[in-house]
Amino acid sequence: MFTKIGLSAMLLVATPVSAQLAPGVHMPAEIGAAYGRLGKAMMAHDAPGVRGVWAEDFVVNSPDNIVLRREEVIAVMESDFLDYKDFHKHITFVGEKPEVTIVMGYDTMVPIKGPGAGKQVMRPFTDVWARRSAGWQLIARQATIADAR
Repeated sequence: MFTKIGLSAMLLVATPVSAQLAPGVHMPAEIGAAYGRLGKAMMAHDAPGVRGVWAEDFVVNSPDNIVLRREEVIAVMESDFLDYKDFHKHITFVGEKPEVTIVMGYDTMVPIKGPGAGKQVMRPFTDVWARRSAGWQLIARQATIADAR
């Protein structure tokens, strides 16, 4: 259901991914399904599929400390820059409101390219989902590399 989060805060599956929810944390089914659709689209470099999950006004504060808009991140994806191995997602908080849901946690992975390439990286993240006419869409993401070994 969950997929890798990439360099510019993209969701991408390059290898089998595990996702763990902290005790007592519940992932809304619609958002879990949207993560799954996004992962498949990223893996296939399917820009229209990514656009279906990311809101038109999506922004990300990426691990390399650059704020990118949706089309800039899609360009990074299309350039085949977002590849990871040994990826694990740890969800520690899901806060649900009628129109916005916040998902927080951290990813552990080994980036093939970009910041931390070849090293195990721990990257805390915050995803902000909003209910839009097309359903739940990701509107913002923040990801910071906290530790690279």
